[in-house]
Amino acid sequence: MADRALIIVAHGSRKASSNEEVKALGENVRSLVDKHYRFVMTAFLEFAEPSLEEGMLSCIDKGASEIVILPY
Repeated sequence: MADRALIIVAHGSRKASSNEEVKALGENVRSLVDKHYRFVMTAFLEFAEPSLEEGMLSCIDKGASEIVILPY
């Protein structure tokens, strides 16, 4: 497995339940692709955290050498 990371990025919502749905999706995807990505996380463009920039920096801090960003 390469030190690749997958960030699922969504717009973000003022509604916390909508953001939680995206985070749950990230957890489900993590269990399906764990052989291909060392890290799977979610990020948001606005209204929720982490931001895309924060997510990317987190992956780099964890040692990711490649980051794949999947718009949701």
